[in-house]
Amino acid sequence: MSNFQSGEFQLESLTIVNSEKESVDLSTDLAINLRLYESIYSKFVTGDVSVLDGLNLLKNFKFTGQESLTIRMRQKEGVADLSSNEFSIEKTFRIYKVVNIQRPLNNTLTYQLKFCDPRMFSARTTRISQTLRGSYTDMLYQVLQDPKGVNIKPNEIESWEETSPDKMQFICPNWSVAELTDHIVSEASVGGGEQSWKNGMFFFQTINGGFRFTSIDTMFSMEFPLVFSYKPRNANIKTKDMDINDYSGLNTEIMHVEKPAQFDTLRGVLNGAYASSMKVYDPIRKLESDIVYDMDETFKRGQHVSGFPLIRTNIEEQTNTADVLKDDFTPADSKEFTNHLSMNKAFESVVYYDCSNAHDFDNAENLSDNETFQTDVIRDNAVLERKGLLETLQQHRIVVTVPLRTDLTVGQIIRLNIPEPESQQSKQSTKDNLNDNRYLIIDLCINADPIHNRGVCYLECVKESYAMDIESAEVTDTIPRSI
Repeated sequence: MSNFQSGEFQLESLTIVNSEKESVDLSTDLAINLRLYESIYSKFVTGDVSVLDGLNLLKNFKFTGQESLTIRMRQKEGVADLSSNEFSIEKTFRIYKVVNIQRPLNNTLTYQLKFCDPRMFSARTTRISQTLRGSYTDMLYQVLQDPKGVNIKPNEIESWEETSPDKMQFICPNWSVAELTDHIVSEASVGGGEQSWKNGMFFFQTINGGFRFTSIDTMFSMEFPLVFSYKPRNANIKTKDMDINDYSGLNTEIMHVEKPAQFDTLRGVLNGAYASSMKVYDPIRKLESDIVYDMDETFKRGQHVSGFPLIRTNIEEQTNTADVLKDDFTPADSKEFTNHLSMNKAFESVVYYDCSNAHDFDNAENLSDNETFQTDVIRDNAVLERKGLLETLQQHRIVVTVPLRTDLTVGQIIRLNIPEPESQQSKQSTKDNLNDNRYLIIDLCINADPIHNRGVCYLECVKESYAMDIESAEVTDTIPRSI
């Protein structure tokens, strides 16, 4: 077996089991499309399968939305091998919805089955009304492993980072497990003074692995070992005997690229991507304090995707009116007519209000005493930094299509060798010095064709920072002034 096709996989099973323990395998000519989704913003993996049904399974199999679906899939590797268990898919889901039922022929139905991890049901229906103590890591571990609740098994936990401080107390006011998880994720921090972003924790499930409660710093350090390139492979007959994962192999090809957004500074300013502030009232001291977030200060610490902010910081924003061009080589004269604060200094663009009360759970006589168990006391700009992080991850986005792989996950850094879309003049370089082509994968979709055993992956990636300061970046020597 040689490598003539990219994105090949082996679908070992796509089996539905109903409440009567009856089973049917859709992988044998019934499933015509299979999609799986994961995201750093989603607690559980979801998916859908399109079915061409000549057996009327909806009636004869008594579908009610209480069936389970087991998927086992392996990608092709090397020249004639398949992926190991570690980098393959083996998961059981629950079917919860049937949509788009059509009847193209008299004795044939087509429809789509939507499914999710079965713990999604319990996470949204199980409620917690109790006091939780320990670190946020301990609280989340305790809640998610409860057999009466979500019931995540220890062997399903892929990564579980410890957070600080380790003596917290939180009274959960009858929230669902999903609501409590969202609160813990937004408030938790690895602590210390060198994290890239304060309160930068995420909780999600991967398609080929388990659950991760991990920081953005850990994601920045997890780099996928292969480089993907835009060079076409279909004209190279040597790929038939080449490792499919080599740099020029079939499964490292970038098949399509698009950018939903490269920047939206109006949205960024209004949502606190670059700067924001918070007014915090202390009901014991009867004092109000002001806390600010400045993107430039955040980027002075920690390890980011590339290291430098996506905007020019600490400069006065100017709007200029340009005169008519005199020729193609002389820049137009311009006149400045309005000024604004630097975007990372516009703290009044977004203002939050909150209160903070120390010693909620003890009877200390002095406010300077250490607390036995801490609450969500606001001590710094961590809340503002998290909002800035989430908005920054919506700015410079790119969607790439690559051959189907079961070893990619969200929360990884991926390297994309994409040439710049411009004509090269003489020996002039077209390299973009700002962009080192390192991206963080935030969303992933596997789109598989079970009939032909081929598929693709759609990766939505973000550029959280540039490789160098914008002011220092060199561009091409000759920039066309007009067309």
